[in-house]
Amino acid sequence: MHDLPPANAGVDEDMCAGAGQQLQAGGGVTYEWFPPTGLSNANIANPIATLDGTASYTVLVTDANGCQASDFMILTVHQLPTVAASAGNNTICLGDTAYVVAIGAQLYQWSPNLFISSVTGAAVNVWPTSDFTWTVNGTDVFGCVNDTTVTITVEPPPPAPTVTNNGAQVSSTAANGYQWYLNGQPIGGATEQNWIPLVNGNYSVEITDTNGCSSMSLPVYFGTVGFTDMTAAGLRVYPQPMHDVLRIDGLKENAASRVIDLRGRTVWQGTVAAGQGSVIDLGGVATGSYTLVLLVAGSFQRVPLIKE
Repeated sequence: MHDLPPANAGVDEDMCAGAGQQLQAGGGVTYEWFPPTGLSNANIANPIATLDGTASYTVLVTDANGCQASDFMILTVHQLPTVAASAGNNTICLGDTAYVVAIGAQLYQWSPNLFISSVTGAAVNVWPTSDFTWTVNGTDVFGCVNDTTVTITVEPPPPAPTVTNNGAQVSSTAANGYQWYLNGQPIGGATEQNWIPLVNGNYSVEITDTNGCSSMSLPVYFGTVGFTDMTAAGLRVYPQPMHDVLRIDGLKENAASRVIDLRGRTVWQGTVAAGQGSVIDLGGVATGSYTLVLLVAGSFQRVPLIKE
């Protein structure tokens, strides 16, 4: 009487879906695995198993005496990680940097190593000069690997705008958005295509297109005759501060006029008569700071106002 062979199906194994895992049986001369599903050869000691889901295998071991024994093992199949990467809308303006984040795994490897802050890590900064695609490989805790790609689209800046000085205001060529600057500093609330300057200086505009990309104009000097010169010529605007009524004396001719607020919006518009005692009724205007703009002798003159 012979002892049974020491059948051994090997230790339980883990594998990634779609990969091959070699089994290793021992203890006999011949081997037969059950079920044969997913095995490269069910009649050898070390077949390759390729599975999409977890399975249990039993091996029947036969020794030289024809005695048989069996053992089993469990092959656990882990699905590949679902790796994704995005920078939001994945579109940037030329010269900008995108913050790209990958999710779905524990370790990440990026390629190629171009226009990118690092080739490892879940989050990277990228700054392509034209449309560009990276591949990121993600590895999970089981060592399973999957990849994805992320493409960053690069939009060119709009053509630099042109600023026109027409005497009463500065105007920009058409765009989707505007920000006016005075001597290089942004003007609060100056976000329209046209801007009525309140002071002399160099005015420029930054425009934004529908992609959110921007460009800056060259500065244009805007200057007018100062209020001191107007006063010397006999023009008087009073009282200051005012309440509801503003009086103007000394105009030599009728003057097209308007009163604008700090954002360049017109709150009153009309004609101021030449001579003495012309009146502008601003009773319906809120308290605050304003500018009176007068067209005098073909040029625009500005007088700062305060309403209490």
